[in-house]
Amino acid sequence: MPRAQEQIAVTLSELTARLVGRHDADSVLRLVTAACGTLLSASATGVLLADPRGGLSVVAASDERARFLELLQSQIDEGPFVDCVRDDAMVGCPDLEDGRGHWPAFTRAALDAGFRAVHAVPMRLAGDAVGGLNVFYAAVTPWQDWQRRLGQVLADLAVLGLSQDDDDPARRHRLAERTLTTLNDRVMLAHAIGMVAGGLDTGTDEARRLIFDHATRNRRPIRDVARGLTGGDLDAAALRPADAH
Repeated sequence: MPRAQEQIAVTLSELTARLVGRHDADSVLRLVTAACGTLLSASATGVLLADPRGGLSVVAASDERARFLELLQSQIDEGPFVDCVRDDAMVGCPDLEDGRGHWPAFTRAALDAGFRAVHAVPMRLAGDAVGGLNVFYAAVTPWQDWQRRLGQVLADLAVLGLSQDDDDPARRHRLAERTLTTLNDRVMLAHAIGMVAGGLDTGTDEARRLIFDHATRNRRPIRDVARGLTGGDLDAAALRPADAH
């Protein structure tokens, strides 16, 4: 287990170092596909992205077998990766023999190519599925929870690599703006916590918890709740759950 943890740490550190440093999309995608082999024991890996025409385009593949299966899915509009992007959900088929009825053409081609299992992980940007990370196996391979979580992490890192422009001169300026916004949000949150603590005669830790819990229950950003409290649009008493009044 320590060896596996070290491998995960080294691989993810390489990926994140590339993202915050100078990088291009191809190099990040190569690292992600390699990481699938190293960390998820994949036999092959590919990446499909939604294109402006509404179809799927192959942007990376670890070998020609994977590239062929990715192209096939984009052309016949059938397969786990098509479903993954369409439904914005992870799609796993631990044994492709069981998927013959659902994806007949894809399954036949995948088995002929020497693959027996496949898992598709959605790549998301701003709440929408923009592509899929596709992981193939030569043997029957169910994924455990940690593999599903790690697969999603790798898919997310791939999206970050594709969505960031290393050569954009405004990149550092945007980071500075976001840093300033974060600092301002912290000041406003501290003010809101003080108001809630004083208004409800409670400690600051409890006031912070009430604000965070209210934001979670109502699916609102914490900064919006803090702004409502400091601006007088939200009363501190409203932070307590209804059954606590």
